[in-house]
Amino acid sequence: MLAKISIAPRVLALSLMLLGSAQAAGPVVISQVYGGGGNSGATLRHDFIELFNRSNAPVDLTGWSVQYTSSGGGVWQATTLNGVLQPGQYWLVQQAAGAGGSQDLPTPDSIGTINMSSTSGKVALVNTTALLACSSNCLPNSQVVDFVGFGAASSAEGAAAAALSNSSAALRRANGCTDTDNNAADFAAGTPAPRNRSTAVVNCANGGGDNGGGGDNGGGDNGGATARIRDIQGRAHISPLNGKPVSNVPGVVTMVVNNGFFMQDPQPDNDAATSEGIFVFTSSAPTVQLGDAVTVTGKVAEFRAGGPTGTNNLTTTQLTGVTVKRVSSGNPLPAAMVIGSGGRIPPSKAIYAGPAGDIESVGTFNPAVNGIDFWESLEGMRVQLNNAVASSPSNKFGEVVLLGDGGAYASTRTPRGGVIIAADDFNPERLMAQNGTVKVPTVNVGDRFGQATGVINYAFGNYKLQLSELSPLISGNLQQEVTRKQAADELAIASFNVENLSPNDSQNKFDRLANQVVRNLQAPDIVGLMEIQDNNGATNDSVVDATDTYNLLIEAIVRAGGPRYQFRSINPADDQDGGQPGGNIRQGFLFNPARVAFVDRAGGSATAAVSVVKQADGVALSFSPGRISPSDSSFDASRKPLVGEFRFNGQKVFVVANHLNSKGGDQGLYGRNQPPVRSSEVQRNQQTTLVAGFVKSLLAADPQANLVVLGDMNDFEFSDALGKLKQAGLHDLVELLPAGERYTYVFEGNSQALDHIMVSHSLAKQAEYDVVHTNSEFSDQTSDHDPEVARLKLSPKVVDISAQLSISQSGLSLNRATGQYQGTVTLTAKQAINAPIAVALQALPAGVTLRNANGQLGGVPYVKVFQNLNAGQSVAVPVLFVNPTNARIGFNTVVYSGQL
Repeated sequence: MLAKISIAPRVLALSLMLLGSAQAAGPVVISQVYGGGGNSGATLRHDFIELFNRSNAPVDLTGWSVQYTSSGGGVWQATTLNGVLQPGQYWLVQQAAGAGGSQDLPTPDSIGTINMSSTSGKVALVNTTALLACSSNCLPNSQVVDFVGFGAASSAEGAAAAALSNSSAALRRANGCTDTDNNAADFAAGTPAPRNRSTAVVNCANGGGDNGGGGDNGGGDNGGATARIRDIQGRAHISPLNGKPVSNVPGVVTMVVNNGFFMQDPQPDNDAATSEGIFVFTSSAPTVQLGDAVTVTGKVAEFRAGGPTGTNNLTTTQLTGVTVKRVSSGNPLPAAMVIGSGGRIPPSKAIYAGPAGDIESVGTFNPAVNGIDFWESLEGMRVQLNNAVASSPSNKFGEVVLLGDGGAYASTRTPRGGVIIAADDFNPERLMAQNGTVKVPTVNVGDRFGQATGVINYAFGNYKLQLSELSPLISGNLQQEVTRKQAADELAIASFNVENLSPNDSQNKFDRLANQVVRNLQAPDIVGLMEIQDNNGATNDSVVDATDTYNLLIEAIVRAGGPRYQFRSINPADDQDGGQPGGNIRQGFLFNPARVAFVDRAGGSATAAVSVVKQADGVALSFSPGRISPSDSSFDASRKPLVGEFRFNGQKVFVVANHLNSKGGDQGLYGRNQPPVRSSEVQRNQQTTLVAGFVKSLLAADPQANLVVLGDMNDFEFSDALGKLKQAGLHDLVELLPAGERYTYVFEGNSQALDHIMVSHSLAKQAEYDVVHTNSEFSDQTSDHDPEVARLKLSPKVVDISAQLSISQSGLSLNRATGQYQGTVTLTAKQAINAPIAVALQALPAGVTLRNANGQLGGVPYVKVFQNLNAGQSVAVPVLFVNPTNARIGFNTVVYSGQL
């Protein structure tokens, strides 16, 4: 053999052998070839080519390619490579799929579409993307880094490797370390064992471990030192052995899943900060069973779920590229760590209280103080909750949040079984249970389990108890709440997010919502609705009108025994208000015309901004209904506040219905960045600044104005956003409730107030408030929000509206049959006036009485008029007098509005 010539950093050489041409050994070799993917009898769905860096230096593969042609062919196909291959790493190139097979490859490092032969062919690793053009005598070639001919190949390094089949691959010996420049000597046919860059690193200095041609799923002696699980987990969120090979790690299998298993060291240390459990990733269904004592050889890896969108997720420590040896079977499982009384009690306040930033690199690890560290110290371990009470309902993903010991170590509990958040307490004592080898049943808040046992895992931004044992459910018999009926002089105003309501929803949803309005809310006078969609819901077309949606709900309310509400709303511009694409979500008002009147003023539109104006009878809206700052960028792709002017008991009431920017996009409580970045607050604070500006303008024009600001604010009573509205002069009525009752929504087991009714000073002292819990705590929800209602005591208010009328009096005539004097007072409206109105006659002579008076105001008799007057319209009001002394009758006419 000729001497080998190295050219750094990509090593190439020329050699000749008696049996044929050879390509001198380089740092990167073809370590496995398989062309039977998806064929009859194959397990794997794809063909593949595997590369291996047998050197002690990284190699940049960018601009290289793997190429294939048939055994006698000269037309090559190429798959381009891109990336760096570290020493001892494998690189998996996925190729074409067949129609059969039952298993996918491990995550490939490159993907091609070459359909390879299952028996014979030629494969080359080339340091360019230019296609080879040879059929035979392909070597030597300065562009070829490595070359494999197999079966009846017309070219090879030395002699061709053995012919393959649908169930066999060509595997380079010693896990890829062997390279004698002879394909026949270097490769053996064996079971395909695809390996990628996540597979345990192989150290060729230690011989690599001959796989004997049979394949060992990336196993063999990988040069790792023996370690126990606690050494791998360490006292941190990232393993101190991350990326390192380890061998003969002992443990007992505690749970088996479809791509691996959890195991736990049965001989724990006394350090609570180091976990004794770990996940072993096998990529396909493992062959171990519960209770097997095993030793595992592989590579330590930190897996971060979620791909490009999961960058804030914590990692889970795993063993990958593993060889598993069963030592014994049927062993008892390690005892589950009790969380709570008799075991480890989790922190009850701080999820994280250390230095700000990425806790995987800058954080201090303190399980005694930080909830995020407490649960990390149990990652992969069996734990047990006793007397576990549900602080959330179960969801469609098979999850429910539990509190151990009946919630004894939780902070502020709700009367119905949940747990309340506070500005400095998001309840780290909660633990989300999820489907494991046993399933989560249907659960409401307050339901209990005598015992819940499983393994601590981390997924979708939360530590989770993957269940293996669950006692029978003990029902808490949770019932929907019913509020009291408003009195005659109480204006009842409700806020209700009806969760993307549209005609596409079932009649059952409309009927259930109607029942909540009529029965649970006791038919409020005004209902501010959020998440009303247009007439065809999420169909993404030009339809924006929602009349059908409103009418379906109104008719359902009538059938449920409620009043026939009317509605007011403004259609948004198409696809400009966020929410479900095509749904054209918006707010709207329902009102009972038998109890309240809506003041309609033309001009409101999707883009016109409402303002406060002064009129003869006081402050008013420029148009009603109207939208607050709809063109401001703060409301881009978000719902615009809707404001309307109402009259009740002769008093004006202004109501603003809101659905502020959602909390979507905020970082989770258990993410790597602490404290979590709540990016949604930026837009929400901008929005509340604009709403607060409207509030200030109205209250500046009339400090005693009756103003209600309600809706799904998507923020808490202690938030900066709500603080801006309080500073503008509003009172948040949820703060009238005890701390444990301040919630309208349950998220990940945390009860919290996202919906609010806020009122001006004139209403605050006469307000009664109630959150009516009908949805958020139940697995069977009509909406994900609970409705809320405020009852505002507004006694009739009498207002002098004489200036809004032209008033004339007729002469009086005597009816000799009755002895009464009769005449008329004619009223002509200068502007629209709503009934009832009262015509009071002042300064009547002594002894003269108004015979047809309906009552008195301050000792002055009046006659009521029940007719609405449009501008320019007149009404003649008859007056009858008793005048026993025949005195000359004269009087002054004053007209009032209001209930008398």
